[in-house]
Amino acid sequence: MHLDASGKYSAFEELMSYYHLNFYVYIILMLIVLVNCIKTIIDYIRIKKGNKLKSKSDIFNIITSILAGGGLFSGAFFHGVIADISDKYNKIWTSSILSVCIISFILFIIQIVFVILGNKIKLEEKNKKKGTVNENLSCN
Repeated sequence: MHLDASGKYSAFEELMSYYHLNFYVYIILMLIVLVNCIKTIIDYIRIKKGNKLKSKSDIFNIITSILAGGGLFSGAFFHGVIADISDKYNKIWTSSILSVCIISFILFIIQIVFVILGNKIKLEEKNKKKGTVNENLSCN
């Protein structure tokens, strides 16, 4: 049983004593974005080495990261509700939720950059192949 400052039972105090369990969800969402970012960088390195990869995985990874970002936004919004109710818990969790959101956003931007770079390399290779085919056809 959790008591507030006046010594009365507080359901909110009890709920907030377990908020760290809810916060693990935000960490997991950030890890999902991290894994997608790492996968995109690995795919980019493979493309740069000349390996062929399907671009559908890029789209799936971006959509997954966007959904994870939506979950983080929802968590930040919920945190705003908690901030309206209790200044004490707002001070405790604000920096944590902001850190997770900022790190996830940076990872998402990195992911987008590497997808764009990878698609640029794929497009250049495709254009080179078209040029080679067109040259062979014009020579015959």
